[in-house]
Amino acid sequence: MILRLMRIFGVITSIGAYIMVLMGAIVTKTGAGQGCGTSWPICKGQLIPEYMSVDSVLEYSHRIASGIDGFLILILTVWSWWVFRQNGRVKLLGFLSIFFVVLQGALGALTVQFEGTFALKWFLSLHFGFSLISFASVVLLTVYLFQLKQVGERVAPTTLPLVGKGLQYMIWGTAAFCYIVVYTGAFVRHSSSTLGCGTQWPGCSTMVPDISTMPGVQMLHRYAASLIGLLILGLLIWVVRRYRQRPDIVRGAGLAFILVVLQGMAGMLTVTTGGQLVVELVHTTLIAVLFAVQSYLCMQVGWPWKNQPAEQIQVAPSRG
Repeated sequence: MILRLMRIFGVITSIGAYIMVLMGAIVTKTGAGQGCGTSWPICKGQLIPEYMSVDSVLEYSHRIASGIDGFLILILTVWSWWVFRQNGRVKLLGFLSIFFVVLQGALGALTVQFEGTFALKWFLSLHFGFSLISFASVVLLTVYLFQLKQVGERVAPTTLPLVGKGLQYMIWGTAAFCYIVVYTGAFVRHSSSTLGCGTQWPGCSTMVPDISTMPGVQMLHRYAASLIGLLILGLLIWVVRRYRQRPDIVRGAGLAFILVVLQGMAGMLTVTTGGQLVVELVHTTLIAVLFAVQSYLCMQVGWPWKNQPAEQIQVAPSRG
């Protein structure tokens, strides 16, 4: 019963973390980052401002949603630590969840103070990247809670076969590069380079990646996004050929490939539609889920730099 409630709470917290990421994207896209002026965490120097513009509502809503989900993450972390106090993976995922939600909140405060400076672009990019790590960590903690057997329940777990170090490094390397691609995409958005190539796709006025120009920033992201697509395709082929006995990894790699293809299509539509808000939100959703899926694959295969994973994956067998 305790674990069931914890799982439900984890799902709710994960949804809250997604809403936090999405609302941050809305604030950035609409330029509402200064809707509350330079006050933080309150708005316009007041807890409840007398007058609120649309930008103020968007920015303050984002702060409130982030605060609420941060509180939920704290509860989930402490709760899971208390119930599974001997489980190292639960402790790690809980720590990452709370650490990065605090860190991205601190960066959010800095973006308010550095409005109008070049540093703002980098702070905003880091803010988005850290929010993705927090989102992925909460999702992984929730998934792991579903993998664990009932507290005190006598169910014999099954152990999934281990994978080779080559696949481990491939999965971790692909996830790490995906995170880098996230930053190139965030820099496109925060440097106003979404339409650096106009509405041309895949063509552009330049084919040289150069962060000093908007077309160059756009092309840098396109090259990086294309490469991550090829890497995930290679990963899927490798897994299907060599590791069919690991359905969790096969499904994860397949889902990652579907998501990266959809992500590419959303990126194309973002350009060809002139950066429409709905399309950009779909783009943000897909990259958040893709990074979470790749993080899940990392969790499933374990640490590549250890002779054996810190703990083997145990899944309670189905009763149905």
